[in-house]
Amino acid sequence: MLKTLLLSEIQQQFEQIPEDLTKKIKSIQKESTLKALYRKLPECRNVYDIFNNIQQRHPVYGKNGLKYQQNYDAMIKWIAKEFSGKTLEIFGVKTQAITDVFTLEPVEIHVHAGRLDIVFKDVANEYYHCEEQRNLVIDDLYRSSIYHFQSSRQLGNAVTDILLISGEPYNGPHTIETRSGSYKPIIIDLTCKDGYSRLNEIKKDIQQNNYESLIELLFIPLYGKEKGQKRSQLAINVIDFEIELLKKDKIYQNLVFATLIMCNKLVDKDTLKKYYEEVKHMLDILEIAQEDGMQKGMQLAMRKNLIEILRNKVGAVPSYLVEKINDIEQTEQLSNLVVQASNCNDIIWFERQLATTV
Repeated sequence: MLKTLLLSEIQQQFEQIPEDLTKKIKSIQKESTLKALYRKLPECRNVYDIFNNIQQRHPVYGKNGLKYQQNYDAMIKWIAKEFSGKTLEIFGVKTQAITDVFTLEPVEIHVHAGRLDIVFKDVANEYYHCEEQRNLVIDDLYRSSIYHFQSSRQLGNAVTDILLISGEPYNGPHTIETRSGSYKPIIIDLTCKDGYSRLNEIKKDIQQNNYESLIELLFIPLYGKEKGQKRSQLAINVIDFEIELLKKDKIYQNLVFATLIMCNKLVDKDTLKKYYEEVKHMLDILEIAQEDGMQKGMQLAMRKNLIEILRNKVGAVPSYLVEKINDIEQTEQLSNLVVQASNCNDIIWFERQLATTV
């Protein structure tokens, strides 16, 4: 009943519902998630906002380590170090030597943090925006095209998009063509790769002291067409092997750390927790299991959500106001301000509320 009501409201608001969106809504089982989406619907400017809300709220396997920004940042720093001076040949993409790796989030678009989304820069000042996309559908391609052209405003025209496809194989178009132009990312279908075979090959390479493909272990859990428990088992095999390496030498702690974060939606919560408990005393950088890190991560997410709500309600948010919000460290204050922002239609009115709350 609630799904039918939600779909009816979306149709009234936007006239047409993409088939992919209908399928996503029908796949949601938790009534609380459906109710939350229904409450958020008036704030959605287009169907892409609805997709983003579903991605944020839909239940997933495991503990979402990526929502803790300090953990995500640590992973990006390690990836940057590992790729420095190398190319993107691991993805089958010809580039010159990589000099920098960073994240990029255009302010106009909310980017869900539950997937890998980074930019590589090479010595020729070419940029390669690499995004992991699970279960790609045509609407994701349209969203990526918006993100691409918004990113080019900050980076210039020398930007190439690379979409790493995992989960369900993608059989749709690889190019969006209009009368005004086209969008053609490099689509790398990881579902065509054999994760188990590649894992065994890398194991043999490491036994022979060849570590060139070590970083590929991070992506192997995304390989192949396996689903459910079979997908989870591949990820577990990778983590088990990495922990064996970690027990021999602590230089592998960053690899284990990054893979645990990457697998947060592939491995069930109890199994992931078991791994955290096993290795947390060996990982100097592990913050997921620390209460303080969790608190800071939650506060950061609340600040981002607060700013996003304000943008949806009143448009551009002044930089000085963003700075004031980012300075707030009390979870209760942030929670109160989120409620205020949801009822706000005037930025001056919200600024007054902020002054009385902080």
